Amino acid sequence: MLLALVACGGDPKAPTITAPAGYTVASSAKEGFAVAVPSDWTQIPLSINPADFDPEANRLRLANPKLASILNQARVLGQSGGKFMAVAPDGVANVNLTVDKPKEKSVEEIVAASIEGLKNYQATNIAQEPATLAGKPAVRVTFRLPVETDAGTIPTDEVQYYLLDDKKAYILTVAGAPPEVASTIAGSLALR
Repeated sequence: MLLALVACGGDPKAPTITAPAGYTVASSAKEGFAVAVPSDWTQIPLSINPADFDPEANRLRLANPKLASILNQARVLGQSGGKFMAVAPDGVANVNLTVDKPKEKSVEEIVAASIEGLKNYQATNIAQEPATLAGKPAVRVTFRLPVETDAGTIPTDEVQYYLLDDKKAYILTVAGAPPEVASTIAGSLALR
C-alpha cells in the first residue's frame, strides 16, 4: 500500500493557472500544459486513432452542426501531433497546441520550415517577430490563410507561437479569433 502511495506522489501534474474573466482553464496532466480559452468554446478531444475520435466528433457535430468543417481538421490534427484543440461556437475561431520532437535543431529552423509549408497552402501577409510563450523565448508568426468552412472558403487571420524546449517543439495556433483573444490565450499557456 505504501509503495502505491509513493508511486502516485510522483505522477506528473498539469501546471496551475488562473483564467481571466470569461475564460476557462483547459489542462492536461499527461501532456503537461494548461491554457485559458474563452468559456463558450468547445474542447475537441483529439486522438491519434480515428476510431477513438470519430464517435465523439459525431456527438459534437450533432450538438453544433457549425463544427462539421473544424472537426475534419481536428481529426487530421490529432493524427499529426495535436495535443489540444478548442473551437468557438461559430466553428471558425479555434486554438490548438501541437507538441513533437522536430528534426530541426533551432526554433528559427522550425519557423522557416513552417513558413514554407504555409506558403504551399496559399498563406499571405506572413510576418514573424520575437515573442514569449510559457515564460520562454519564442517566435510569433502571423498570416492569413484561406480556410474551408461550411460557408465556403474564408480568409482567416491566424497567429502561431513557436517554442523549442527540452528538444520538443510546441506550436500554439489561434485562428479566426480577435487579436485580444489570441493574445490572452497565448499569454495564459503554462508548461510543466
